[in-house]
Amino acid sequence: MASTTTTTLVRCFLAIALLLYLFGPSAAGCPFDSIYSFGGGSSMADHLASVFHLPSPNPYAAEGGDFNHGASFVATGSTVMTTAFFAARGIQPSPLLKRSFDAQVQSFTAALDDSVCRSRSECIDKLQRALFFVDQIGANDYEYAFSKGKSIKEVSRYVPIIAQIVKNTIRKLIAAGATHLIVPGLPPMGCFPGYLTLIGAKNKTHSYSNNCHVGLNTFARLHNDHLRQVLMELRLEFPNAQIVYADYYKAFAALIRNHVVLGFKRQSLMEACCGFGDRNKFHRKKAVCGGEEGDSVCSDPEKYIHWDGFHLTHEALKHVVEAFMAVGKGFVFPEFKYQEVTHCIMKKVKSEALWSRLLSFALLHFQ
Repeated sequence: MASTTTTTLVRCFLAIALLLYLFGPSAAGCPFDSIYSFGGGSSMADHLASVFHLPSPNPYAAEGGDFNHGASFVATGSTVMTTAFFAARGIQPSPLLKRSFDAQVQSFTAALDDSVCRSRSECIDKLQRALFFVDQIGANDYEYAFSKGKSIKEVSRYVPIIAQIVKNTIRKLIAAGATHLIVPGLPPMGCFPGYLTLIGAKNKTHSYSNNCHVGLNTFARLHNDHLRQVLMELRLEFPNAQIVYADYYKAFAALIRNHVVLGFKRQSLMEACCGFGDRNKFHRKKAVCGGEEGDSVCSDPEKYIHWDGFHLTHEALKHVVEAFMAVGKGFVFPEFKYQEVTHCIMKKVKSEALWSRLLSFALLHFQ
């Protein structure tokens, strides 16, 4: 009888703990109530939301979506530039090109009146505690140009134009009420299997360092330099807004250096989990990898860094976001101003440790 009572009590305790963990006021003490994401599509915004105890932002186009904690205006494959830009440079526009960054921001500003808030004053209050995440803006423009045979030298001429459009579009976000923005740069593109296949295979004389294409990595740094410049100009223009540059290039380099400690296979450094072929395999024909005859998907994606040659796996992206949130490590500039950020992140670590102990407790008592 006593054993049955103890078992029942343990079960009740664990049930209550689980409910509190999943549905309790976990965001208390965190600096943001909502997150709005823009860009070309990755799970980075989902990991960022998790850091701040927020649910992943729902796609704004979803019917019946809950937008109390923000929304995603991301469109997979979206570019900064319009189809007219590519057509003027001899690149046949593709029907796969989705809404531009500017079009996403226009959708957001329209949504303010329709779904997000009921008055301008409510919008100001709500957006002051909202985080805006602009995901790898420009990456799809460059991928599209390279896939159409354009050289690094030619695509380099696009960079100042794209950076200026990004600046103008972020200005619209700030004008709409955004006060906290995170804008990542590009990773070392020359270390990605897809880009290596597109560029490296065409010219065997290209130089490499640690199996990475030097020219592509130099190109990525060029983009990042222009992006940092326009973000600095925006900080001067809007001193009350916190505009944070996230150094994806540096975070990815740290991921590669520490891949063994983080649990990634060595072969995953230069090989995608999903794609065609044996070496530097990649996939660029479909939005969903693994859905086409001839391509293969690895059985252990959590041990791979690259997903389809152009994007990282969920596990790898999680570590990149954790690097961004590592206070004082130099992965973001400027550093977050609020102590709440550190408190919130530490609270997440402690809550996950608590849940781990609860789970161990349950296993011990139900064997």
